[in-house]
Amino acid sequence: MGSESHWSGRSVVKLQLEKTTVDESAQVLVRSKLRAVSRRMGYSEVLRERMELVCNEMMSNQVKYAIGSGWVQLWETNEPKPALDLFAIDRGPGVFNLPAAMVDGYSTSGSLGKGLGAIRRLAHESEFYTLPKGLEPESPWHGFAIWARFYVDERVPQSTYELGMYLRAYQDSTHNGDGIFVRHTNGRVQWLHMDGLGHGLEAAQVVDGNADLLEEELPLEVLIERLSRRLEGGRGAVGMAVSLDAHEQSGAICGVGDMAAFLISNGQKRVISFSPGILGHAHRSLDKTALAFPRQALMITASDGMRRNWSLQTFPSLWRLHPQLIALLMGAVASRVNDDQSILAIRVRSQEGDRP
Repeated sequence: MGSESHWSGRSVVKLQLEKTTVDESAQVLVRSKLRAVSRRMGYSEVLRERMELVCNEMMSNQVKYAIGSGWVQLWETNEPKPALDLFAIDRGPGVFNLPAAMVDGYSTSGSLGKGLGAIRRLAHESEFYTLPKGLEPESPWHGFAIWARFYVDERVPQSTYELGMYLRAYQDSTHNGDGIFVRHTNGRVQWLHMDGLGHGLEAAQVVDGNADLLEEELPLEVLIERLSRRLEGGRGAVGMAVSLDAHEQSGAICGVGDMAAFLISNGQKRVISFSPGILGHAHRSLDKTALAFPRQALMITASDGMRRNWSLQTFPSLWRLHPQLIALLMGAVASRVNDDQSILAIRVRSQEGDRP
């Protein structure tokens, strides 16, 4: 993958707009917001036109097939570099023959049938997900989800990892008490995932300003101990630090409090939880857990804003798709609405032949 070394301060993953798609009038508002945000971020006119076409296709599909159950989100992100994500999800009947639906000319509504294929061609990255036929009655969600990403400079990053993030504040406040900081260094990635107690401005202030703890590449238990000392005298937080090494196919994790990590590998889900406590107040001794992280394994870390009562069978075949679609879908259907929410999903970037 070549040399890579970059790290972010607090990750900017911001929901710019969420709009239900009951009829085609919703497209006016979404297009207006999309134009405003894309101009501010510096997209070219050509890219803005492509984004509008994709947005129209997503919303038109929902009007035709989702029976008023769809909604569209517009996300701004800086991880791994500045981009806009369009995410459409519904609770409609789904698309049971997705490979056929991706081929131009396939349609069940008498249209030209170019929508899904056009989305794939126009976006820099995209992914599609629907439940297999027959599983809808037993699943907490059924329908169709589409993710399409556009980078400002048009270059799709060729980093070692594919990364997805979902960060949404309670009641869509401007202040999120959950935060994620990420550092990439030549095949290694390290991140700090925190949840300040409570929500709103005070919780966000607890989390902000801790990205520098990743600079020294400290042993994880040392990093968490330093964070705990830094938070003394305040309201405190729960948190975890994680490191992965793509070359060694291994990793480690250390944390405190009510957060969770999920390692999905070889058809199994391993849940990693942490000892009770609050960073900055009282907590037990810090234990680091070593992890095997083979190619195609998927790691998910989450605050308590994500429910944990899901299994791999709840969303079959989802786990091999791009982590950004996974994070957005889990955020949409497996999150609690009464708290700040944060999810990070990551795997080693696929190479030709990795995916079936």
